Amino acid sequence: MRVSILNGNWVYQDATGQCILHQVQFFQRRGDEVRVYVTHTPEGIPATQARLAQAVVPEVLASGADRHFATTDLYVYHYPGIYPLLETLKTIERGAVIFYYHNVTPPALWGSKFAEIDLKLGVEGVGGFAAYADTIVADSDFNAQQLASDYGLDSAAIRVLPLAVDLSRFSPGVKDSILLRRYGLSGKRVLLYVGRMAGNKRVDLLVESLAQVQAHIPNAVLLLVGDDRSNPAIVEQVAHARQRAAALNVAESVIFTGRVDDLPAHYHLADVYVTASLHEGFGVPLIEAMASGIPVIASDATAHPWVLKDAGLLFPPADVGAMTMRIVQVLSDDVLYGDLVGKGLFRAQDFSVETYEAGWSKIVSEATAWLPQRPYPLPKPKATLSLSQRAVGAIADESLTAEIPSLKTLTSLADIMHRDYRVHSGIPIIGPLISWIRVNLTSHLREPYVDPTFERQVLFNRTAVHTLERLFARIAVLESQLAKAQEDQDSQLVAGESENR
Repeated sequence: MRVSILNGNWVYQDATGQCILHQVQFFQRRGDEVRVYVTHTPEGIPATQARLAQAVVPEVLASGADRHFATTDLYVYHYPGIYPLLETLKTIERGAVIFYYHNVTPPALWGSKFAEIDLKLGVEGVGGFAAYADTIVADSDFNAQQLASDYGLDSAAIRVLPLAVDLSRFSPGVKDSILLRRYGLSGKRVLLYVGRMAGNKRVDLLVESLAQVQAHIPNAVLLLVGDDRSNPAIVEQVAHARQRAAALNVAESVIFTGRVDDLPAHYHLADVYVTASLHEGFGVPLIEAMASGIPVIASDATAHPWVLKDAGLLFPPADVGAMTMRIVQVLSDDVLYGDLVGKGLFRAQDFSVETYEAGWSKIVSEATAWLPQRPYPLPKPKATLSLSQRAVGAIADESLTAEIPSLKTLTSLADIMHRDYRVHSGIPIIGPLISWIRVNLTSHLREPYVDPTFERQVLFNRTAVHTLERLFARIAVLESQLAKAQEDQDSQLVAGESENR
């Protein structure tokens, strides 16, 4: 079978990146031909899998120039947010399509204007893109319920498949002496958080809790492991957390490590894992911590309760006092500590790679059961996809199919923003100064008004095009039904005439 997997990027330290890696390895072991299409060059992916990745633009795939993509049997579109390659989902006219939903951070919880428009588009685009899929996969019950309640998708058509953690990498172990010296952790009680320092993660609440914890456990420190600089939004959150730490006189006890290559060893440094995140579609670090023999404390929000069950302690979202009480409770009660470690190790087994692959195999088999054996014939209609553009392409009516190129053209024209444009001046010597003056004279208009206005226009354009696509799809189905009814009527007339003779 030929498989194409798509996402905006492929990063080893990322939860979606790990999911893609597990899928690629699964298809490799089956002997399938698999390719990964991304917008950016993969980061940190093992060479054996990275060689299967290709950074492309949507136009290349939509044009049919890439033979593998054009002749694929199974397309897997990951959705951790909006990215350009998603538009190719609307052009698929063969094979089966899986829409893999990882959830999108609500803009209100992001805490920054940077990329806020992308998040808004990501949240609003879920239902439109999912409508083109044969199968929808969510990696938690929370995500599945959101797809049904917020986007009106049929819950019976959604499959829940938890993400996997390589338990051969994450297991109990001793503290690394080199890391202890690097971070000055000898003799300390370590509160650990792993993940991006994004606004929805509420790292600032962890800092506030640390200040309260130290009133009970003076040698407590907060170790923050993960991306702390990849974009302005994250930089803003780190700066805010540092300011809070300074104001609360705990700055020396708050340690940012950035991304690390030896993540399992960093879990071994911890006495307790804690997260105050207000929004998680899953929460892979919870599993990694439990598998490493670390008690887990998490906010009672989104997917956390489903992931932990009874293997961790929860506290009301944004309740710093309750979080502090849980931390002190765990670090002061050896019986409770050991109970959480045991339950965590047991719960982590539910998220092994082997368990994931068994579930993924079932989903893949179900999604591709209708596919014919090779050589693959010309595109065929699929009755279950009444809203899919592929259903439109399968109708023989020339007057309808003649409209499809115009829809594709509209789609390509929907984004009217010139995102790569940079203010410049060709005047020698003083050109850079003139460019700087132009930027700073107009930024007060562009940032709060012009850019958001045009982004809203882009959103309207895309919505209008999608509405037209849905309309054509509905018309196609109705015309197909009418044609079938006319055919049945003609057959009855012929049969009647034969009987009269």
